[in-house]
Amino acid sequence: MAWIKIVEPEAATGQLKKIYESAKERAGYVPSITKLQSLRPASMSLGFALYRQIMDAETGISRRQRVLIGTVVSKINGCLY
Repeated sequence: MAWIKIVEPEAATGQLKKIYESAKERAGYVPSITKLQSLRPASMSLGFALYRQIMDAETGISRRQRVLIGTVVSKINGCLY
């Protein structure tokens, strides 16, 4: 695994702090994938907006089905979900 400089939640300020708070509210903690993007909060914010649109918007499939699709695609691609 590569070593990437990150901003820990305790050191976050401004937009990054808001993003971390939102992530913690949603997941109960700040996920590693969130911390990996911490040096670019503006880009991270756009990525989260896309994620939330994909996972939370009314479409025709349930959130459970979306998570299952993500899990299967990750497995096929050899990634941990």
